[in-house]
Amino acid sequence: MKKSVLTGAALLTAAALSFGGCSLFVEETAFKSPAASGHAMQMPVEELRQKYTGYGFSALKTEEEQRLYAGIDEAVNKQEPEDFYGGSFADTNVVTDILELYKDDHPEVFWIDESEPYYYTQDDGGLTIRLHFKLQKDALETARQELENAVQQIVADAPAESSDYQKELFVHDRLIDACTYDEEAVEIHKQEKVRGNEQNAYGALVEGKAVCEGYTRAFQILCSRLGVTCWVIQGQAIGFEGESSVNHIWNCVQLDGDWYHVDATWDDYEDAPAATDRYYYFNLTTAELEKDHIISPLYGESTGEDVWCNGYVPECNSTDYYYFSLNAFALYSLDDYACSEYLAQAAAEGRESCCYRIDEDADFEYVFDEVVRAYAYDWVTTANEINGYSPQISERCKLSANNERRIITLIMEYV
Repeated sequence: MKKSVLTGAALLTAAALSFGGCSLFVEETAFKSPAASGHAMQMPVEELRQKYTGYGFSALKTEEEQRLYAGIDEAVNKQEPEDFYGGSFADTNVVTDILELYKDDHPEVFWIDESEPYYYTQDDGGLTIRLHFKLQKDALETARQELENAVQQIVADAPAESSDYQKELFVHDRLIDACTYDEEAVEIHKQEKVRGNEQNAYGALVEGKAVCEGYTRAFQILCSRLGVTCWVIQGQAIGFEGESSVNHIWNCVQLDGDWYHVDATWDDYEDAPAATDRYYYFNLTTAELEKDHIISPLYGESTGEDVWCNGYVPECNSTDYYYFSLNAFALYSLDDYACSEYLAQAAAEGRESCCYRIDEDADFEYVFDEVVRAYAYDWVTTANEINGYSPQISERCKLSANNERRIITLIMEYV
């Protein structure tokens, strides 16, 4: 995704946003705009800073940037687009960045057109901006209510009196079950077009199809509604669809004071060998994430126009709530009787799979070969003896491995 803006005095220019590895288009449209104004331009700055407290707003350095953010907020909440004063920025890419930071703070906003999010005129008096809505008036209100209904239904199904981790896990699984990655939209993006709502929460939760931005916005809404602190991280994915890197977006959550990365988009793929494969990107440290993700610079530190900026990037160092810290056996010795005991417990609970996390100091490929060659059979045999063959694990169980996460998974079959 690249950001670019056509320039020219007193021309209304369509500024384009894009995401998920796509590169969208810009167009120039003739337009004469009347003088625009708004309450945000007159509001005392201290009042602005009390009203807006999101990470995106907090990243803004100047009063002029903050007033533009507030102007966007006023304009977004109209029933139809209206002109507003956008400040006197020499670099109009600032408008694109601040609009994206606004969306990061407001994932429920889905009606701004992703391909042409706003038009502007620029003269000696500054910028006059008009957002480009996909829906207006009654159609907009109906769609907003549809999204709200979908959110409320999912929130109502969340487990009562659960921990923040359990709420996050519920949101992750429910979103993956409800939404399908929109391969058709990805192909359309290659033609520099947008299919529809694939880049927003409405697409993910109402239409059931989305790309990374849709997953991320939906995940943020649902976590926040359940009281889990959740934010978005802009960046790039390495090696996606054969590309060296493509623009990408995912979430991070705060649990018991520590932050974790979670990429629901990359956890949602078909034909996974094991059910637990959907958690390889659930609550990672930054070090783990950066094996195949690149985190974009903070706002004001961007080094180019081909990547998005972040309003906030927390440190993610804890493994306490990493999925496989909680749901895999830490394997230090292949001969450990506890390997079989863990498998026996998994069978007694009727699990579909049983995971082993390999120590960082071990040679992963060697360990996996040894498990395939002999140890898996031994573990199954001993686990059946422990359980008195009720239930009985089949000797035909399959094994899968993830070298990057150092996980070996035994896919359970029962006799």
